[in-house]
Amino acid sequence: MRLYPAAIFKILLPAALICGAYIGRAYLNLLDDDLQVIVDNLTYLFCLVAVLMAYQFNRSRIMMASFGVAVFYWAVQRYLQVSLAQPDAWQSYLAISFSLPVLTLYLLLLPEKGIWNIYGFVFFLAFILLGLICVQLAPWLPEANEAAAEYYAPRPSENYVLSLGVTLLIALVTLVGAAFLYIRNDEVEAALLGAFLSLYLVLALLHIEHISASMCAAAALCLLWGLLRSSHAMAYRDELTGLPGRRALNEKFNMLGSNFTIAMLDVDHFKRFNDTYGHDVGDEVLKLVASRVRGVGGGGTAYRYGGEEFCIVFPRRTVDETIEPLERVREEIGNYIMSLRDRNLRPVRAREGTRKRGATRVGSDQFSVTISAGIAARSDEHPDAEAVLAAADKKLYQAKKAGRNRVAY
Repeated sequence: MRLYPAAIFKILLPAALICGAYIGRAYLNLLDDDLQVIVDNLTYLFCLVAVLMAYQFNRSRIMMASFGVAVFYWAVQRYLQVSLAQPDAWQSYLAISFSLPVLTLYLLLLPEKGIWNIYGFVFFLAFILLGLICVQLAPWLPEANEAAAEYYAPRPSENYVLSLGVTLLIALVTLVGAAFLYIRNDEVEAALLGAFLSLYLVLALLHIEHISASMCAAAALCLLWGLLRSSHAMAYRDELTGLPGRRALNEKFNMLGSNFTIAMLDVDHFKRFNDTYGHDVGDEVLKLVASRVRGVGGGGTAYRYGGEEFCIVFPRRTVDETIEPLERVREEIGNYIMSLRDRNLRPVRAREGTRKRGATRVGSDQFSVTISAGIAARSDEHPDAEAVLAAADKKLYQAKKAGRNRVAY
């Protein structure tokens, strides 16, 4: 399982939205009555837009989360605008605060299956049912025993309303959300985590004026941001390798200056390898190559060009400056030993399998793959990115003809 430490930075924009909403809350009293009404209803507007966009992009988790934020805001405005010393208000507060982490955890664990299918219908129905169960169950928790009553009592400190029990539950869900973001590297996880923390602040700081209007609007904006970012990733990022795809590469070409180098890489004998072991193992090979070319260094950015081909763009670099990083990547890939876990995927004759795949045989269930690369730089002969790309492709062909597992320039 691959981990993405840099994915934690995806939470920065949701965090900025939360901080901006909290700071802006202090200035809401300066607005006139008409503007105040607009601000009070912004959450519903943002949630409606998020639901419509989630429908358009077939994103069930964002749709459910947007629906949940709207219901959360309505419930806070409807039931929690009085003192929590009142029994009915306290029960409502406990039901809402208990539902928030439970439903968020449900959305984090839920796989994305789309909306208009049996999975989408069942998942959305389960989301509503789980919310209703939390609402009915939560008021009974303090009545279990004296320890539970103290555990779920409000105001554990002077300026903090949320009970200790729900606070610990929220902390656990936050850790789970951060772990999923670390593993999946998906903007949806960052958006769900940002919206969750926004709504948590509403419950924790309920005594602060305008906290619900500002933070619920921030939660809806976090979901909108996650929806836009994930949709952008669908269009610009290759799903198998996680690298930017051809569309992103074409846009990169439009931003290059007059000094750049392009490298084309290809997995040696990949078709024969696929024929021998099947596409599942071939996909693992592509993931391996992508993981290495992603960290090529030298100022280069790697792209999935198509099939077993990859493209690396080096802005403001000469050919000589790119040789060492590419050679290092070529050696890393060639020295990496992969193992076949499924014996049914192994060829009957090891020698025949090695010949077909063009790889170095290490053992009966182990193998390594190699890549070839070609490099070209912008020049008078190759004045634009398309011409440089074609020249790099020719160099790649030369590397193949010369015996593969080498860099031509």
